[in-house]
Amino acid sequence: HDYFISELTTHYTFFFREFRHFEYLQMNLPAIIDNLRANNQSELKILCLACSRGQEPYSLAMFFDHHLKQLGVSDIKVKILGTDVDKASVEVAKNGVYRFNDIKSIPMKYLSSHWARGKGEISNFVKVKKDLKSMCEFRYGNLMKLDEELSQKYDIIFCRNVFIYFNEQQIKNICTNILKFLSPKGIFFTGVSESLTSLELPIDVHGASIYSHKEEEVIVEESVSKADEVVNITPKAQVVVQPSLPETLKVLCVDDSKIILSLMKKIFGATPGYEVVGTAENGQEAEEFLKNNEVDIMTLDIHMPVMDGLSYLKKNYNESHPPVVIVSSVSREDAFKAMEGMRLGASDYVEKPSLEDFMVKGDEICTKLRVAALEKLSGGVSQNFTDIDKEFESKELENPEQFFYNIYGHYSDKKKIYHVIKELNVDTSWPATYLYFEGSGNVLDDMIKEFKSDLALINIEKFDPDNFEQNTNTVYVCDFKKHFKFINDKHQGRKSSTIVLGHHSDNAAEIMIKNKTSNLLLDDVNFNQGSKHSKLQDIAVDSG
Repeated sequence: HDYFISELTTHYTFFFREFRHFEYLQMNLPAIIDNLRANNQSELKILCLACSRGQEPYSLAMFFDHHLKQLGVSDIKVKILGTDVDKASVEVAKNGVYRFNDIKSIPMKYLSSHWARGKGEISNFVKVKKDLKSMCEFRYGNLMKLDEELSQKYDIIFCRNVFIYFNEQQIKNICTNILKFLSPKGIFFTGVSESLTSLELPIDVHGASIYSHKEEEVIVEESVSKADEVVNITPKAQVVVQPSLPETLKVLCVDDSKIILSLMKKIFGATPGYEVVGTAENGQEAEEFLKNNEVDIMTLDIHMPVMDGLSYLKKNYNESHPPVVIVSSVSREDAFKAMEGMRLGASDYVEKPSLEDFMVKGDEICTKLRVAALEKLSGGVSQNFTDIDKEFESKELENPEQFFYNIYGHYSDKKKIYHVIKELNVDTSWPATYLYFEGSGNVLDDMIKEFKSDLALINIEKFDPDNFEQNTNTVYVCDFKKHFKFINDKHQGRKSSTIVLGHHSDNAAEIMIKNKTSNLLLDDVNFNQGSKHSKLQDIAVDSG
């Protein structure tokens, strides 16, 4: 029975899902606290129904921990109960262990010091620390049996994205029971696509799927004094006491990839509350745009020609600058440059969306932009670099001899090639790197001389198959047709990354596909729709 419930239950959820509800809580938190104090309550009671594997309760715990401390509130404690009909999910929530990838979507300021990284074989997992866990309780619960399972009222109730399992009458019955356990001035949230307005329930609407008891339906306990009675029936329209974000956030997107800029426009175009008012392909263009245009928030790539992201932040970021969220193609746990960007003032970091996951990644991007904009609005200062990120930060790749890099290009792509090679940090150890040219065998020696002159700090050698070596911190110049398969066969079992710069031939595409090239990054020119140069799109993980 339990197995079938688990299999039939949708577990799709993530931390800080549907952030607009958290935004509403942030805007109304002072009024919520005032109401608790007026009623002599020292505990904010929160109920998360259908909480799945615990992401929602832990999100609320992180949220309230941050904002109560920010407001200097120490006399109010938060207690969160999460229930779910799937017992296996409840056990996951109780355990509080997740993959590191799962918490990447959490805005930096909420991560704080609440998570610990595993060691050794479990180093890609994180666990909730005791301070956060102590705020949450998890147990089995059935939405159809709330009368049997609950015994107190709650100030905030979440029951989101679960009504897909029920018909309209069942939803009305469930919500009627939920309202029995909502305190007189409590707030009730459903999923943003789960409107209750057609069900004729005694509720007032305060936003997208945000409800409270209907004003005339609020029942004051007979035992309270007249003074308390006045507090309890204060009109809810007065609870918003903090300034809110503009209805539409004006976004400037800065990235040298036209494909990424196009994806960002699609993400913001499909999400209400955002408008891309400008794009720039490097930091210098962003500078010029901001001189004459108003912007609420900015996304910033790191690796760009002319002026890269870090150089831009060093030169331009100050207290009056719009909040910045870094959107980069390097993974966060390997990206010390992204961490450096946050030290320079960026509010958060997101890995670039790909063609396959741009809408999923879009949720994370939009959430982190709103969090950064809210932080700016409230005058707060983000903790831009958290304990968990310090644990994952690595300026030097461990065991670089177990990896290798491939770069495919043409002499006409020399500027792009130089840009990529200059990203190799000469102060650290990095894997052997193979630079392939197709149809340039007769001039490789001349090209090597030129590269050595222009890239004096990088060790550049001509590849010799008769004396095969894999020296770290070395760029080997190779003939693609002769050496690509040979080198990749020699490195069988080692992890690799390959970047294709400029146009490639059909023959080159076939060779890379046959060699099952992994972690493939394609230049924008290879993403032209209908182009003969599109064969590698299906195996590419990103564009840049």
